[in-house]
Amino acid sequence: MTIPHIGSTFNCERNIAPTALSVLNSVFGLPGFRGAQEEIVKHVTDGGDCLVLMPTGGGKSLCYQLPSLLRAGCGIVVSPLIALMRDQVAALLDVGVKAAVLNSTLSSEEASEVEQRLIAGELDLLYIAPERLLTPRCLALLTRARLALFAIDEAHCVSQWGHDFRPEYIGLSVLAERFPNVPRIALTATADELTRKEIVTRLRLDGAPRFVESFDRPNIRYEIVAKHNALSQLQTFIAERHAEDAGIVYCLSRAKVEETAASLAKAGIAALAYHAGMDATLRAGHQDRFINDDGVVIVATIAFGMGIDKPDVRFVAHLDLPKSIEAYYQETGRAGRDGTPADA
Repeated sequence: MTIPHIGSTFNCERNIAPTALSVLNSVFGLPGFRGAQEEIVKHVTDGGDCLVLMPTGGGKSLCYQLPSLLRAGCGIVVSPLIALMRDQVAALLDVGVKAAVLNSTLSSEEASEVEQRLIAGELDLLYIAPERLLTPRCLALLTRARLALFAIDEAHCVSQWGHDFRPEYIGLSVLAERFPNVPRIALTATADELTRKEIVTRLRLDGAPRFVESFDRPNIRYEIVAKHNALSQLQTFIAERHAEDAGIVYCLSRAKVEETAASLAKAGIAALAYHAGMDATLRAGHQDRFINDDGVVIVATIAFGMGIDKPDVRFVAHLDLPKSIEAYYQETGRAGRDGTPADA
């Protein structure tokens, strides 16, 4: 499938609904917009900046992917998450969108090929890690390309007081300076009022509208249980309520991750460990099995983080208290992204 860029002939004064809906249906296979998606897509397609706060699983990606197809040029997506880049690009390629990544996983030859495709106008979406984007080489590359928009994903990473602070995010203010005519959309699922103000200030989005949707995820049932024998309680919970379902179990330490995964596997549950101390190839293999296979339970530290997009996760269980309420919301939000009931 070839996705035409229609931005050059797009009439910004008329309602985008017919064109946007056509692409929404034909490319993404979706019957219609949810919540504020249509208003956001129209605003960005018309060249406006904005801040988007949507619950995890609320459809943030569409808010920049669709305008990238509706506008002329390539949409640049800034993301700190190599796993998310890989998964989203694979999904986009499957529906015929010309997407690519620029991050540390590419060889110099592969990166050069992606750069040439960008300059030649052969890409619809390009995902770039923030530390790479801020290099003089990459900024110079972007000045030579036709750009549809900048999407700054996980924008709460700009907050120095947040649980996911990334120092390189502060440098993204350069986008407003170097590319003043390219619309910028910042997106996050977790930002209180102070964090929103910090995002607006640091990313120079003053005056840009904020689209703030409810944090509520009504399909997720939240439950707190006193711990007696946590491993036994977890096994019973899975066996009685989520046998053969996909789920995530969070633990604070690597040792507890390994112990819990081994205990679940011994009980006949398809459980895999995931933490930063594991061999990178093994860790990536476990993530791929969780994403692609049915009924896998991943036992993880917070290294199994933002951007994990598996729609049919039926439960998220915490064996230890998360570090903050924002972290808890982010982690439990990985359940029930398909809109059907899930447990936290």
